[in-house]
Amino acid sequence: MALSEQDRIDINDLINLHGHLTDAGQLDQAGELFTPDVTYDLDDFGLGSLHGTAAMREAALALGAANPVGHHVTNIVITGIDDRSARVQAKGIGIKADGTAGSVAYEDIVTRQPDGWKISYRKVTARRAALGRQEAGAREVLERLRQAAISQSADDMSRLYAVDAVHEFPFTRAGVPSRLDGRDEIVNWIASGWKAYPLKYERYRTLAIHDTSDPETIIVEQEVLGTSASTGEFTLPNIFVLTARDGQITSLRDYVNILAAAAAMGGDI
Repeated sequence: MALSEQDRIDINDLINLHGHLTDAGQLDQAGELFTPDVTYDLDDFGLGSLHGTAAMREAALALGAANPVGHHVTNIVITGIDDRSARVQAKGIGIKADGTAGSVAYEDIVTRQPDGWKISYRKVTARRAALGRQEAGAREVLERLRQAAISQSADDMSRLYAVDAVHEFPFTRAGVPSRLDGRDEIVNWIASGWKAYPLKYERYRTLAIHDTSDPETIIVEQEVLGTSASTGEFTLPNIFVLTARDGQITSLRDYVNILAAAAAMGGDI
């Protein structure tokens, strides 16, 4: 049985409503969009699959300020499966608080329920490269690095760095290495710093991103905004020279402002 014109209107409204409710923080109204046993597949982001609207709400709350402030859905294509279900493809644009944006693809199965059409399955896939290629470029890797730092996820950090990656600190101080060699050394040092220092990154502000003659290398001018248990709110400027190949960091020169870092931690150089 073909979908009626009204079915298509209702399904289109359903897909569009997700952004309105999410951006307004109306997470308790997820039942208007999803079946109670919905599967929300976030494997592409390293988060596995969420099952049920309660798990989705908890995940969004845990992400906190790192959630996009704007979800914009476009290019909705509806294909009927039978008289009670349909497949929906759509594009999503997420705008973050710092003005950066990302693109995803939504693959949904919607089912007819007694109270209307609902999403019973959703898979979200990040778009990281042009023309269907899946490898992440340097800008996408930068966004993943930022998110891993905000969430303080050692697992996410480990997935970001190549096995033989190098992380350098050209401006350093006593007690801080000038170079870390290999994924394990890099991630262990970063994770130990999360435990040792009272700094919590909350978001990044991009000042500029410069392409270079190497398409795998970018130069990033940015500021980290966060809170310190010792000194309160802080702004930490730094510059990255980041090289990524095959979706992983191979080289990162981290020009952190060590004076600002010391002030945020409540100490002196």
